[in-house]
Amino acid sequence: MSMEEDLYALLEPLAPAVIWGSFDDVTEFPRITMQRISTVTDYSLKARADLERARVQVTVYGHDPDEILALGRKISTTLTGYRGGSVIRIKELTRRDSHVETGGDVIRLQMLDVQVRYRA
Repeated sequence: MSMEEDLYALLEPLAPAVIWGSFDDVTEFPRITMQRISTVTDYSLKARADLERARVQVTVYGHDPDEILALGRKISTTLTGYRGGSVIRIKELTRRDSHVETGGDVIRLQMLDVQVRYRA
């Protein structure tokens, strides 16, 4: 499995809608999106190593602020406690809260940046 598939499999049970990338027409809340922000490849003196580090942003969207905060903590605990598949280690870098106003609705969100060390 790839790193993306590993992260998806971990987060999919936590919310009704989970996707790598962005949603087109999903109305369910809470929802979780994941996207890669950057990747660094390790190299040895002779060649490329099979290890990479990616910074991944996980964003939780919803209406209820308490639900978003609780889900953000659960996501952090789930990710940072996982080792398996292609994933060697996940470390939380930052967590921040925000909101978006669309058509009169206020959608709350929490964004977690994590660093994933994995086998490429």
